[in-house]
Amino acid sequence: MSATPAFEYPFDPAPEPGRAQPLAAGVHWVRLPVPGALRHINVWLLEDGDGWTLIDTGMDVPDARAAWDGALRDYLGGRPLRRLICTHHHPDHAGLAALLAQRYDIAVLMSAAEHALLGRLARIWSDPGARQERLAEFAREGLEATPANESLLALDGYRRVISGIPVRIEHLADGEELAIGAERWRTHLVRGHSDGQLVFHNPRAGLLIAGDQLLPRITSNIGIYPERADLDPVASYLDSFAVLESLAPEPLVLPSHGNVFRGLRTRTAQLRAHHAATLDRLRGLLAPGESTATELAARLFPGALDPFHGMLALGETLAHLRRLELLGAVDGTVRGAAAAGPRRYRLRAGP
Repeated sequence: MSATPAFEYPFDPAPEPGRAQPLAAGVHWVRLPVPGALRHINVWLLEDGDGWTLIDTGMDVPDARAAWDGALRDYLGGRPLRRLICTHHHPDHAGLAALLAQRYDIAVLMSAAEHALLGRLARIWSDPGARQERLAEFAREGLEATPANESLLALDGYRRVISGIPVRIEHLADGEELAIGAERWRTHLVRGHSDGQLVFHNPRAGLLIAGDQLLPRITSNIGIYPERADLDPVASYLDSFAVLESLAPEPLVLPSHGNVFRGLRTRTAQLRAHHAATLDRLRGLLAPGESTATELAARLFPGALDPFHGMLALGETLAHLRRLELLGAVDGTVRGAAAAGPRRYRLRAGP
């Protein structure tokens, strides 16, 4: 008898974009189109008595709206959404939350930390002072707002792909148990990718709805951005693996991007190694002298990046610089005329 593979994709093919298919008893896998390199997001429909619970919504883009107005509405079979849960606030996860919540007259459930993040984003869009402060935060790290990127840095693109801020938001806490249909799902709050992402574990069925915390082929963006409250997201992300690895039996992972997979511990080991290597690369890039975070991001993520991915690269670089600062390996200082120039980073001298 051959050994069980350490990492495998037991469900193939995935649903076509805009379609759904059964995955396990009472659990249905929906794939929605997303513009750009990600191309899709997986969201999850759970049978819930005479209705459904939906976990994540997709982005407010025409193809996703068309799916909810057509094939997916038909797939619901006349049974309404009873609950709508967003794992976190990012637009591919919560972009259609306001629209669907209004359509089915229900609240949106998320963590208090994600609700707070939405509030800070709404302030950036409504308060010119908050907008300018976000731009100033990027400038302090060497990334100037230009006519080409100012709108992006102020998150105007984000606002264009959400259907609004939901009117009614209720909170789910770490450790809550949800009865959904005949099943019970345990809520776990995990940080790093966002301030309070929720994942959901069904121990009886051996399933983990993992959001963006565990993706099978790509690495989640772990970044520092002005609106975030978590100032050491790399440590938060790595610390979350202890929670995920404690889930027994080892679950089938239902990720937000890519295919359903087995091999949680294999993947967490790979991700630990990835972030350790990123920290080592940053040390090497800093060895010759001082650099701004923007300069380091261009070296850490070489290639011609568009403004959006450049912003993500800067956020990821800042998160790893913060980890090195807290480890005592890096010193972040401000340089320039009257200390007004962008912050520069250097390796600390050895003992």
